[in-house]
Amino acid sequence: MIGCSIAYYLSKSGVKVTLLERGQIGMEASNAASGVLSSPLLKSDDPYTRMSFESLAMFPDLAQELRETCGVDVEFSRCGELGLALTDDEVREYQGLGMKVAEAGGSARWMDFESVHDYEPQVGPEILGGFYMPEVCKVNNQRLSLALARSAEWHGAQIMQATEVVGLVRSGLKITGVRLPDDEIYADNVILAAGPWTHALAESVGGDIPVRPVRGLNLNLQPAGRSFQSIIHGSWGMLVPRADGSIIVGATVEEVGFDNRVSAGAIQDVLEVATSLIPSLRDATLNWALAGLRPGSPDDAPMLGAVPGWDGLMVATGHYRNGILLSPVTGKLMADLITGKDTEMIDHFSPGRFREQ
Repeated sequence: MIGCSIAYYLSKSGVKVTLLERGQIGMEASNAASGVLSSPLLKSDDPYTRMSFESLAMFPDLAQELRETCGVDVEFSRCGELGLALTDDEVREYQGLGMKVAEAGGSARWMDFESVHDYEPQVGPEILGGFYMPEVCKVNNQRLSLALARSAEWHGAQIMQATEVVGLVRSGLKITGVRLPDDEIYADNVILAAGPWTHALAESVGGDIPVRPVRGLNLNLQPAGRSFQSIIHGSWGMLVPRADGSIIVGATVEEVGFDNRVSAGAIQDVLEVATSLIPSLRDATLNWALAGLRPGSPDDAPMLGAVPGWDGLMVATGHYRNGILLSPVTGKLMADLITGKDTEMIDHFSPGRFREQ
């Protein structure tokens, strides 16, 4: 997703772009995501919050642009999110958050059990209440990867799938291209947007990009009856209704290294939680189960910009669980960096911040 977004915004700016994909477009963590677009409830001046709000605000226009350019509907919609409270502590936490949001002029609010059940009748009886956030949106992440890639091509980008980068080409302290198993491709700038695999590519020239893989599992269920209208969320995970009536259920957070298997135990855990909250899902059909390796940084915020010590080498990784949400703003920021525009925001996410610490 991140690479496709960068290619889209660069090619839209008139830059000649070649996007190299080891496998198929959007088939790693981007394919196994939930598609939830949720920024922090309370605005602040910290860079990550500002970045999240800016990226979320870009989606309505982006969805329209992509549909007009390549004909793909990314199913962007404002659907709201209902955070369910299962314990007294969670009730107090949500009620306190509701007061803070109200004081700040926000629209999120606490709902008691009766109100939750009126809004989503399929919720189980053990729920104590819910916290409704109407501003939360969603997108079909699988369609978004495809739409960004096709639109980038429409603007002139070249996309090479099944093309693995095995190393970088250097001349002194400048990176001049990438090395393939049987070829080399040269460029003025190289951007590594390979998720958790970015570390190995940067390390091939002595660059230190501390990104790690974090496995996440999502299931897709087809309810036997009606679906529900909003995203349902809790400390246990989330359920996301899709336009076709199916439901994304997940996601796990597993520190297992470079292992993207779909384990039977993880499926069982996710299903147990989902069916306890929405009992009718016991009769649902399991359409698919996908696992992806999210790129996590030491502070779980993105790493964007130049790799310290090298000319012509940049990275865009470390988005952890918000890669879909942050994909538009990341693409725009990296394109601005390449084309010499203002990049004040990107400076806060330099990969060199960890070396400085």
